[in-house]
Amino acid sequence: MNIKKSPRWGNLLFIASLAAIVIATISPFNFQIPPGFSGQFILQKFEFGGSVKDYWQNILLFIPLGISLAMIGDRQGLSTPAIVAIACLASILTTSAVETTQLFLSSRVSNLSDIICNSLGGTLGAIFYFWRKYLAQFLLGLIYQDTNRLSLKSLLIAIASYCALVTLMVLVLLANVNLSNWDDYYYLGIGNEVTGDRPWNGRINNLYISDRGFNPAQVQQAFTEADTLFAQSPDLVTFLKFTDEEANSYQDRSHHLPNLLWQNVSASNSQAQKRSLKKQQSSENNGILVNSRQWLKTAKPAAALTQKLQHTGEFSLYLAVSSNNPHQSGPARIMSLSYGTINHNLVIAQEGKDLQFRLRTPITGSAASQPRFRIPRIFANDDLCRLLVVFADKKLDFYVNNAATKYSFEFTPATSFFSYIPWSRVDWIVNLEGFKPLKYQLLFYTIIITPLIILGAYLVFYQQRFKGDSYKL
Repeated sequence: MNIKKSPRWGNLLFIASLAAIVIATISPFNFQIPPGFSGQFILQKFEFGGSVKDYWQNILLFIPLGISLAMIGDRQGLSTPAIVAIACLASILTTSAVETTQLFLSSRVSNLSDIICNSLGGTLGAIFYFWRKYLAQFLLGLIYQDTNRLSLKSLLIAIASYCALVTLMVLVLLANVNLSNWDDYYYLGIGNEVTGDRPWNGRINNLYISDRGFNPAQVQQAFTEADTLFAQSPDLVTFLKFTDEEANSYQDRSHHLPNLLWQNVSASNSQAQKRSLKKQQSSENNGILVNSRQWLKTAKPAAALTQKLQHTGEFSLYLAVSSNNPHQSGPARIMSLSYGTINHNLVIAQEGKDLQFRLRTPITGSAASQPRFRIPRIFANDDLCRLLVVFADKKLDFYVNNAATKYSFEFTPATSFFSYIPWSRVDWIVNLEGFKPLKYQLLFYTIIITPLIILGAYLVFYQQRFKGDSYKL
């Protein structure tokens, strides 16, 4: 059916695309006025953020809207430049309204990146509508190996466009290995998820965080003089020692965190717990016990900590813990800087005998699960585990008990390229013990080079045929 002669298809697609946008971006419609709502609040919320997967999804979401507007404008006899401009403007207004509405949804986040990607999607949709015949002819020529549908110009444009797209995608990946999408209203939980539904059973001695990545000398010192190294560091942002005699709360000695308060502890047994903790600390001096009945959470969101790490885009984190059960699952949260089981900035957890780690970046997504990282057999016994995590220069380094036991993961275009898949990969876990970057590189270059080989082969064949035809003439 000729869509140009069927006015209702443009209108129906317009209504359907708007409905899809509303459902995808505003549901479940649980509106509420956020605390401290003001003009300044709006300006603070509209920052660049999101994830690489969100960029791609937002572009795809608005393409149908652009196509529908082009169909309607074409039916009205408008020029192509005017229709593309209208589609771009309409997309900007629509996405701006959506992002503003999301300010009143606690489950949604508003940012400028979504506005840019949505507007680009609507504009591309209008362009696609006018280029659809040429694109269809070109694709059919490739599929059916019909060189009559191809031309030298179309092949050269396709190769140049493909190279430009790949270059852009690689640059986006390289520019998004950072902590820019961290949320500063997340709480810090110790021994559980901040919502209380992923308890961990074990002991924790201390938690130190610096907002700079450590060099090799500092890494070595972290396992010999951790207290001194972090206490004297000018980049210290968290200094928590769980060996003093406080029982009702624990205070960050760097004063960047709100007090950590005990959770699930009733008023009737708080004093008994205090005496029990003091007894444990004086006799064993091996940290505090956390489990499903008693765990710690900051009284307020850990905004200062989050903002410090977000600003530098790197950190060094030292944690000394011991597990009481090698069969914990959930994964059980040893520490979590998060807003629940779905949205995380940073998570260190236990799954069986393995340690799991999540780090939120624009590449790994808001759930910090694309991918998650695993180090096997860290909790095979109840020995004290001293863990140092260093994130700097697009690289994660994990040191376990000493500077020599090291596991690494580098965020490169090859290891991060799957972030462009619009859907989430379920159970995408990178086992750092057997991690081989070469496998990712081979797969990456195979995916990238194959279309170029195909287009190049058609180009060579077309040129040979053109020369042959000229010779016959």
